[in-house]
Amino acid sequence: MQNPTIAIIGPGRAGSALGRALHGAGYAIAAIFARRPERGQLLAAELGARLTRTPEGALDLADLTILAVPDDVIGPLAGDLAGAQCAGAGRAVVHLSGAQDRTPLLPLQQAGLRTGVFHAVQTFKTGADTVRNIPGTLFGIDADEPLAGALQAMAIALGGEPFDLRGVDRARYHAAAVFVANYPITLLAEARRLMEQSGVSAPTAQRALVQLLRGTLNNLNGGDPEDALTGPAVRGDGRTIQRHLAVLRDDPELQQLYRRLADRTLALAVKSGRLTQVQADGLRTTLLEAI
Repeated sequence: MQNPTIAIIGPGRAGSALGRALHGAGYAIAAIFARRPERGQLLAAELGARLTRTPEGALDLADLTILAVPDDVIGPLAGDLAGAQCAGAGRAVVHLSGAQDRTPLLPLQQAGLRTGVFHAVQTFKTGADTVRNIPGTLFGIDADEPLAGALQAMAIALGGEPFDLRGVDRARYHAAAVFVANYPITLLAEARRLMEQSGVSAPTAQRALVQLLRGTLNNLNGGDPEDALTGPAVRGDGRTIQRHLAVLRDDPELQQLYRRLADRTLALAVKSGRLTQVQADGLRTTLLEAI
């Protein structure tokens, strides 16, 4: 089966990464539209694509158009594309949002185009090397046949794994992804600040904590989260927890965050059998006493 030609509207982090990965997997990138043409020129040249002046111009040149735009832009853009009376027969449009279903694309569906969702459960940064994040990525797909089959094949061609997003609570699903993709970075920033306050230099703190995070991810391979738990909460070390909470008194919000995370960690420790419920309840008393 021949691969569909691809157009990308919005060559930002995700759009650029997917464009490069699809090109490398043998898909022809026919067109790119960027609101700021200077942002799309280099990518278009790299991928052998045509840089179009309008988004509907990009859609007209491809079998499958990827809307790699912010969530609040998807609906208005779909309406504009549908209103432009593009040559939609047999064509398809997908968006990349994990937080939304196909509803924002309804104007395009009503105009005769196939629509779908192609969500990479992955995070991307600016730069060509971010394409390395894609192999092994899971791709959530919401589409009807034959588009669903084409998107599944595309995920596999990228070295990823497709799964069915139909019927999934998108807000809850996307919140789960945000917990993993975004908040560990926030926690790392707070941890680095604490380590700097302890007297460790910023570069050393950064290297030490990133390496620690890598080790934590390695511990997660092939097991459940509770199996990878380490630290004072899992060991039942209330004295160390008390010392941590004491030193965090000058930052009540961070102390509260530590306390809440420790409480959730105790629940995981009980689930894994590392602590009894009685032990966990005793440590929760320690958490409350330190307020």
